[in-house]
Amino acid sequence: MAGCTTPGDARKGREDLHETADRWLRAARALPAGDRPHAERLASMVRAHATDRMPHIRDPLEAAVFSLLIELAKDQEKER
Repeated sequence: MAGCTTPGDARKGREDLHETADRWLRAARALPAGDRPHAERLASMVRAHATDRMPHIRDPLEAAVFSLLIELAKDQEKER
C-alpha cells in the first residue's frame, strides 16, 4: 500500500496513526463479533493522539502503542 510506513521508517506525523487505526479497523472485521467493539475502541484510542506531536518516537507502531497506553492509563485513572 502506497504511503504506508513500516517499523523503522520516520513517522509522517498524524497520517501514520490514522493509517494504523484504519488497518486495525479492517483487521477487526475478521475477528469474532464479540471482539470487534474492543478492536474499534483500540483504533479510536490511537486516533485520539493522531494530532499529538511525538517527535522523539520515530516508529509508527511504537507511537500507536504509546497512544494506547496513555488512553488505558487515563481509563484506569477514571475508575479509581
